[in-house]
Amino acid sequence: MRVVVFSLFFVVSLFATEEMGKKWESNKNCEACHTEISKKWETSRHSNSHFSKNDLYKKSLMYMIQKKPTLILDELKVSCAQCHNPRITQGSVTRTDKFLLLMDMDETKEKYHNALNTKSMKNGINCVVCHNVDEIHLDKSKGSEGMKNIVFGEQGTMYGPFDNANSPYHKTEKRDHFVNDDPKLCFACHYSADNRHGLEVYATGKEYDTFYPDNTSENAEGCKECHMSEKRKGVASNYAKPGEKPIERMVREHRFASVDNSNILNDYIDVKSKVRDGKFVINIKNNTPHHIPTGYGLREIIIKVIYYDSDDKVVGKGKSILGAKWKDKKGEETIPHLATAKLKDTRLAGKSSQNYKFSIPKDAKYAKYIFSYRLISEKMAKKIGVTDKFFLKEYVFSEQRVHL
Repeated sequence: MRVVVFSLFFVVSLFATEEMGKKWESNKNCEACHTEISKKWETSRHSNSHFSKNDLYKKSLMYMIQKKPTLILDELKVSCAQCHNPRITQGSVTRTDKFLLLMDMDETKEKYHNALNTKSMKNGINCVVCHNVDEIHLDKSKGSEGMKNIVFGEQGTMYGPFDNANSPYHKTEKRDHFVNDDPKLCFACHYSADNRHGLEVYATGKEYDTFYPDNTSENAEGCKECHMSEKRKGVASNYAKPGEKPIERMVREHRFASVDNSNILNDYIDVKSKVRDGKFVINIKNNTPHHIPTGYGLREIIIKVIYYDSDDKVVGKGKSILGAKWKDKKGEETIPHLATAKLKDTRLAGKSSQNYKFSIPKDAKYAKYIFSYRLISEKMAKKIGVTDKFFLKEYVFSEQRVHL
């Protein structure tokens, strides 16, 4: 008989944060003064970063456990929370707790259930996650480490871009990472990440650095202008002292634009079409400093072409997809976080253009091209069991009918 002895010990996480007080655990507590900001934020994916509100996130975790039963679900959740929910009170799972979770010990299970399901966690990347960031120490060689890249201030102190902000509910201080266009705060979570096999599964920040290394260029674009908005006159807070009006400032929308709550793809992608050498040619110009699509590795931009004859009857179709495919050690298509290699990558690099050529049917007189966006490919959504219509929907962002 082989006897295995486990040496159990407790390790204090260096990156655990203190539990959120009730005053700071939800954006609803901020709405009285920051009404517009809070309402815009509620349309963002930041507000749905918790696995209980994000079917793709939740099903990806379950798929990983299904494919690799040696993985511990709560350990995965804690690891992902470094970016998905950086105010988690458990920064890591101790070696002791790994054994106890594997042994299905109720007390340990309850400990992590409570840490992973606080009201603050379920509220997503909310006000206190970003506006309580006092310092950022981003080591790009390590990629995105979320809460490990940042130092939170004292609860009750909110940091922002203004040096004369005044609130009766919290302290306010100015920090440069809210003032300039440096994307450092965003890159704490959106720079790059490798999976367990050392394969890079996303690299939005690295793609950005190709054009703006260290953000030193005078023309460097940050993330804010595109994913929040250009600065415009407004109020950051509708609070005012008795007898005074709210201070008018240059502010940005807190929408964190995505394909579902903005026209961001129309704003930063140029499309032209023409007939050349018997082919219907669509030229796409990517005006962003990162790939399209970028981020999570199963996103797709789909180009569809439908041909019509003079009687408006469909006489042909064409299709092209911008995206990446990943395979596991068995050679089967999988999600990026389980992949050992990338099968292909047809995404369009930042600040570049590409021609997509389609054969024209004999009787075609008109062509209609349709651009759409999927947050996960149809095949992989089915494979991992995604059912939320938000992720299954094909978001059409541009279409045009042209005479051939």
